[in-house]
Amino acid sequence: MPIYEYECENCGKFDKLQKFSDEALKVCPTCGGKAERIISKNVGIVFKGSGWYATDSKVKDQVRSLNKERQKDNQALLDGDVSGYVKQAESTEKKISESI
Repeated sequence: MPIYEYECENCGKFDKLQKFSDEALKVCPTCGGKAERIISKNVGIVFKGSGWYATDSKVKDQVRSLNKERQKDNQALLDGDVSGYVKQAESTEKKISESI
């Protein structure tokens, strides 16, 4: 449930824990004066799912590193260096198996 911020014409500002479906308060629960809900500046946001955790960037870094190794494999093949390609590909396969 969210906490809403209100302002009473007599008491000043106060917070109230309410359901989303609850009506906004019109009367201050403390003094009975006129109350109005105000928009708060400090909003607590919770990020969930992939991409929001520190460990996610580590996984991305590993994938980038392995992709660079694959690029080296491809470059060796494009240069016509078959023995260099085989050597580089074996090295890349070893790094992939170690990272899993």
